[in-house]
Amino acid sequence: MCNRCEGFSERIKIAHPYEYFNMIEQVKEVLNEGTMEIIQGNCDFFSLQKGQPWPDEVLYHLFKCTSCNRKFELSVETYHGSGGAWDVLKL
Repeated sequence: MCNRCEGFSERIKIAHPYEYFNMIEQVKEVLNEGTMEIIQGNCDFFSLQKGQPWPDEVLYHLFKCTSCNRKFELSVETYHGSGGAWDVLKL
């Protein structure tokens, strides 16, 4: 972990779709600033928008810090509404 990504190291549970979309907006800003980059996902992260149908029952995206390569995951289960999380991957 480095100074660039240290502020993202806390696990954040997501219980409602609005929380997921708020998290998406925050992560988009971090991506635009160049602090992180997307390394994997099961749908187009930038096309996810409020009011649009979910592209899948489970959504996930992996990100890495552009400075230290620490990996993070944003995921949500949309079908049963069990929620999701922002998490630091422990490798």
